[in-house]
Amino acid sequence: MPPRAKVEESDKAPEKVSEQITYLPGPEDPIITTWMKHVFHGHIPKTVTNSELIEKARLNKSFKVGDFNPHTDAKTKIEPTPVPKTSDQYKVWALAWTKKCESADALDMRWAEEENLRRECDVGEEELDYLRSVIGPMRAELLKKDRPT
Repeated sequence: MPPRAKVEESDKAPEKVSEQITYLPGPEDPIITTWMKHVFHGHIPKTVTNSELIEKARLNKSFKVGDFNPHTDAKTKIEPTPVPKTSDQYKVWALAWTKKCESADALDMRWAEEENLRRECDVGEEELDYLRSVIGPMRAELLKKDRPT
């Protein structure tokens, strides 16, 4: 029986590196960015296994590598979006919350709950048509996820 070859440290497969990276947008930066073919949402940690990206993120002031604390690490103070008072503010408000919906039922329920708010903000038919044109396709995608064929 031939002797076993000794495995050198350098012969072992490299250990897979995994780190959390958080995009820290400044006040004028977009809330979502794509960097090195990865999509990052502001102030939301993402686990990354690309060692090159991790090392570059360590040198980039717009990214935090490791645990993220929103109170100490965010460049801008993260404040809840104020309740809208105008139709333009409502459009921004509605588009923001619809993007967070995880089901068509949740979207439908929230839309119904906000009927009085839309009225208070004087959201007219033109604004509603716009919102429906954007939200409709999002709802259709959620329906596909909710009820796979």
